[in-house]
Amino acid sequence: MTQFEDARTDIDRIDSELIRSLAARMEVVRAIAAMKRDNPDLPLCNEARERDVFEKWSAEGKQLGLSPYFVGRILREVLNYSRRDQESVLVRVDDDSKETRKVRVGYQGAPGAYSDLAIEKLFISRPMAVRERAGFHSFAAALDALEAKDLDYVLLPIENTIAGSINDVYRLLAERHVHIVDEEVWHVEHVLAGLPGAELEDISTVRSHVVALQQCQAFIEELVGCVAESHYDTAGSAVSVAEAGQAGVAAICSEEAARRAGLEVIKRDIADRPNNMTRFVLVALAPERVDPRVRSRTSLLFTADHRRGALAECLQYFAGQGLNLCKLESRPLPETPWEYLFYIDLEGNVEDPRLADSLKKLAEHTNHLRVLGCYPDRSTEGGSANDWMDTDEAQETSSAPPKAPALKSTAGPLVTILREDSSEREPSVVRIGTANIGARDEFTLILGPCAVENREQVMEAAAMAREAGAQVLRGGAFKPRSSPYSFQGLGWEGLDLLVEAGRTYGLPVVTEVLRPEDVQRMAGSADMLQVGARNMQNFALLTELGKVRRPVLLKRGMSATIGELLAAAEYILAGGNQQVILCERGIRTFETATRATLDLSAVPVLKARTHLPVIVDPSHAAGRRDLVIPLAASAVAVGADGLIIELHPNPEVALCDKDQALCRSDLEDLRAQLEPLTRAMGRRLGQPG
Repeated sequence: MTQFEDARTDIDRIDSELIRSLAARMEVVRAIAAMKRDNPDLPLCNEARERDVFEKWSAEGKQLGLSPYFVGRILREVLNYSRRDQESVLVRVDDDSKETRKVRVGYQGAPGAYSDLAIEKLFISRPMAVRERAGFHSFAAALDALEAKDLDYVLLPIENTIAGSINDVYRLLAERHVHIVDEEVWHVEHVLAGLPGAELEDISTVRSHVVALQQCQAFIEELVGCVAESHYDTAGSAVSVAEAGQAGVAAICSEEAARRAGLEVIKRDIADRPNNMTRFVLVALAPERVDPRVRSRTSLLFTADHRRGALAECLQYFAGQGLNLCKLESRPLPETPWEYLFYIDLEGNVEDPRLADSLKKLAEHTNHLRVLGCYPDRSTEGGSANDWMDTDEAQETSSAPPKAPALKSTAGPLVTILREDSSEREPSVVRIGTANIGARDEFTLILGPCAVENREQVMEAAAMAREAGAQVLRGGAFKPRSSPYSFQGLGWEGLDLLVEAGRTYGLPVVTEVLRPEDVQRMAGSADMLQVGARNMQNFALLTELGKVRRPVLLKRGMSATIGELLAAAEYILAGGNQQVILCERGIRTFETATRATLDLSAVPVLKARTHLPVIVDPSHAAGRRDLVIPLAASAVAVGADGLIIELHPNPEVALCDKDQALCRSDLEDLRAQLEPLTRAMGRRLGQPG
């Protein structure tokens, strides 16, 4: 036991040293920020420097036996906090010797509510201290206190990744004369909390804010005979459960709110989706300037002329200047039935000449225009460990903004997918995780086992994929096989294992969906859905895929023409889902030397005829391990946007397609072959982890 206690003492000592080192690092960061404040020509963020730091951490961590991926995750958080701290120094105009300004901040809810917790996170990096946090029963009551000058700021939730937009907040922002001055993103971690000793099977009533109930709807439905009750606040519901004193009543709230109310956590992670995040906006009575070097977002309110094409013309002004529109909302105008107020978010600072020029033109064609706020963009924080390896540096240094595509109507078959003129439409880019499939300067590797066999196998396969530089993890949960006696996959259990492996190694996952009735459920877990060659013309399946907001990887059928592949893709796009990736995987010919004949000529033909990304599957075409790498290299040379390749930790015992699966040494050869080719094509591979 003495050795155990000594080991714990060593850990405590090392942790203290780590904290002191982080504090010392932040002191240097603040000193640099002060230099930047006094010299506006110095950039806030030096992405080339960050890439160098990442590579150094990765290399040193690897030498010491640490995973470069997890070391990178730590560095990501350090850099995010450093940027925020520098922002607070940039806007600090008072003398350092003066007392820090202390402010009063309001929110909707009770102490321990997510808004309350988000305030604490946000104001750590703002150049002021919070003197008082005041909770209110409603959003309107908090804004009333702000307008009465009883508060300096109010933090409001504006959207959630599961429940969507908070409509009441949008309405209030349009009605009140307030300005958005900052934002925060909070990772919501709902727990079910009840009285001490309460068990899950005892719960008959679940109480929480209506939005929290929406976010946990699937969990609540699994509780047989349980009734959901809406409450004004998550933390307030915890207090009400404690006051009721009934073992059958529980609250959905934060763990902090449960602890404050004297409740015990019955179950954690009860939200319907793992990425449950809420975006909050900080509002004040007056706008606040944002240093142009800080990544910013600008929010606008406007009403367009009530005529055909008016909204498109308004948005075209921003597209013409190369400005990214990241949110568009509409709200009915009560005073003018069937006309609408539009709310949009743009990436950019109002001091940017491009945005200023766009706003000037927009004002000439709108009935009402209001800049609701310009503020730091926090939504880009918290990405993967190697986000800065995939920056938009080329765009930022471009001397001229990209030309916007002309608005043009089309008619006839395949109007969505076909290029009328190669100069008329830019290639589509489908984003999944850190991969921008179809981007001119990126090449995507999708690696993983043919089938998920067990937890150990898929975890090791995910590690191999990450180490090889894959940006997406593939794996089959449901396997359509020619023989009914072959391994058919683990089904939904296999999908859960694949998703777990992907989350562990920071990789989005793609898996094949076989039936229309499985699409919605599978889209709730997988990041991209695959249509296999046998299902390319399963039109019921394609139609259902057009209804979901997940990328679709569409493989060419074994005997399908290019025209038939494009027609299949059109089914998906016509349904509203524009995120389609085409995959050439070999077609059936009279040749028997390979499993299929890889039609590499299809890649440039598809590139000429459609704007969709095109990738290649050399594994299924070859059917032999020794042919996969040569075919993969050829796919790069003809202009493919990526590769989907099978690997296995131990191919000899694979339950599916063992003859074509690459092993660890093969992956090293694959990367050695691809790196010079992709570089010659002006593209870059994902970084090994």
